[in-house]
Amino acid sequence: MRKLLLASAALFALSSAAYADNTATTVQVGLANGSTVNQQGHVNDTSTTSQLGLVNSASTMQGTTAPSLNNVSSVTQIGVLGNSATTGQVATGNNTSGISQTTLFGFPPNNSASVGQLSGGINLSTITQH
Repeated sequence: MRKLLLASAALFALSSAAYADNTATTVQVGLANGSTVNQQGHVNDTSTTSQLGLVNSASTMQGTTAPSLNNVSSVTQIGVLGNSATTGQVATGNNTSGISQTTLFGFPPNNSASVGQLSGGINLSTITQH
């Protein structure tokens, strides 16, 4: 009985490690900010990117070469001259993407956002530009 209990605990530890999640957090404050996040593999992927600068650029790819279980991506950009964000998500489960872009000091907005999603479940995407 004790061997069975130890074997069960070892199997749980192995299976828990095999399904660990990917989490990425990026915070950038500067004149020109660039961020690339690449999360692959059959796990849950979560990415959060925040940028404050004259020019901001962010790219988030989740499960695009090896599908993920579920993907969540959030990009917040506050810029003066321009913001650009691209998100690509492939999952066997669900995809969620949110992009928020704001232009400061009354400059004409120069924002670009694109999202591509493929899943076996639900795809949700929200883009807000000011």
